[in-house]
Amino acid sequence: MEYIHHEVVIAGMGLAALASAARMYELGIRDIAIYTKGYGGSPVIAAINFVLPDNPYGDTIEKYAEDMFNAGYRIANKKLVKEMAENTLNGYDLLTRWGVEFAKNPDGTTKLRHVSGHTFPRSLCSTKELIGVEIVDKLITSLKEKGIKFYEGYECVKVLSEKNKVYGITVKDKKGNLENIYSETVIAAWGGVGNLFGSSTYPMDIKGNTLSIAKKAGADLIDVEFLEYEPMVVAYPPGAVGEPCPTAMLGEGAHLLNSKGERFLLKVRPQGEAGSPKTLLNKQIWKEVNLGNGTEHGGVYVDLRHIDREILKAYPWFFNRLMDNGVDLNKQLLEVSPMAHSFSGGIKVDSNYESTVKGLYAIGEACGGIHGACRCAGNAASQAVLSGLLCGEAVVKAIADKTGEKKEFPIEYNMDKEIYNKYVPQLKEIAVKALGIYRDGKILEEAKKTISNMLKNSELNRDTETLQIAESIYFMLKAASERKESRGTHMRLDYPEESKEFEKEITI
Repeated sequence: MEYIHHEVVIAGMGLAALASAARMYELGIRDIAIYTKGYGGSPVIAAINFVLPDNPYGDTIEKYAEDMFNAGYRIANKKLVKEMAENTLNGYDLLTRWGVEFAKNPDGTTKLRHVSGHTFPRSLCSTKELIGVEIVDKLITSLKEKGIKFYEGYECVKVLSEKNKVYGITVKDKKGNLENIYSETVIAAWGGVGNLFGSSTYPMDIKGNTLSIAKKAGADLIDVEFLEYEPMVVAYPPGAVGEPCPTAMLGEGAHLLNSKGERFLLKVRPQGEAGSPKTLLNKQIWKEVNLGNGTEHGGVYVDLRHIDREILKAYPWFFNRLMDNGVDLNKQLLEVSPMAHSFSGGIKVDSNYESTVKGLYAIGEACGGIHGACRCAGNAASQAVLSGLLCGEAVVKAIADKTGEKKEFPIEYNMDKEIYNKYVPQLKEIAVKALGIYRDGKILEEAKKTISNMLKNSELNRDTETLQIAESIYFMLKAASERKESRGTHMRLDYPEESKEFEKEITI
């Protein structure tokens, strides 16, 4: 089999991967190969946060860092948070250099929205479409024009490593063919874990088995108990189910109502819905539904009827999809409910975004440590771009130390659809029950025991993906079981309060 080698290999093609490739190209790296099965969730990103000099609200880098740390319930890696905030303008400049255009106000200043978890408006958008689409389209087009290699339809199924050093990845194409791609620099940009669960906002190319892939390569994992549920996802009508209602709508004046027509959030947040942390929204929606005050489809209502139509149209992806499905937001209440949406955990990295395995980097939703127990709205995109930028700069500095050692590995990956169909539905059912918005120690322990017994069954070895899914869920259960408190997106019925003992990150 042909020996394929690249200076840098990136697994993934979302915002983080593209930002990293763009920055490395600017700094002189040309042999960059991007292997990907899809775009991940990047095209559906509606907002990205930056602190800009023309911000009229008195916003500062220090305040942004403070908001991030507080939104993460004080356990995020302070150094990573500080560096992300300090580089916010560099991230904005990177995107504009590559042709990304942001919405402007009539006076020419950048249009800023106020979204959940932020003290000030600092969320940027696009006037034409989702900002994720704008960024992905501009960067992919420009990178391809400059000769960066994109291998689409390839899924990373294994990281090749030995003695705590990376040597490449194994990829699988659409037909199931396998091959090894060699590099002493591998950047994991493969996204989160949402499709380990039932309904989610994740695209289908994000399988969630990557925690196992990273762990088997020797990488440490961090914060994997923190799965964020998007609080306002369309629950009805069927044609729009899964479409997130932007939390920025709360900043535009939208209200949340229970089935009795009550603005229930005011009971715990008298100042109103605008700027509410997503964890609070999820918690209160869950409580209303369990009190019997939910809607027909298991959620609550978001009331947008009083919002100016031009403001609604400024979110065209959302407005148009609802209109296409017979919902006029100026005339009707919209049913929404929480769904799995983003992941705060992942591969543990240092300030260069390098893992505990030399040469294996992780960016975007593949890495943990920045968000802590929760994240501010819009920060998934900011973290993706800024981690990509900072990682790219670190890789360029480290390339000079690479030895160019040639090492080949056998391909080790098994496929058995029968095993997948037998076990994966069971595994996802366990994940949904044990790792929902609220967790319970007894259910977590039962789930751990069930999956532990599955992992002892040699039958799982017949299908590597099934084995990886089982291991990934097990790692999340282990961390959730160890964290005997409620913090951020990890809420336990048996430990309903925060504990000083657990004001720290858990490494697996």
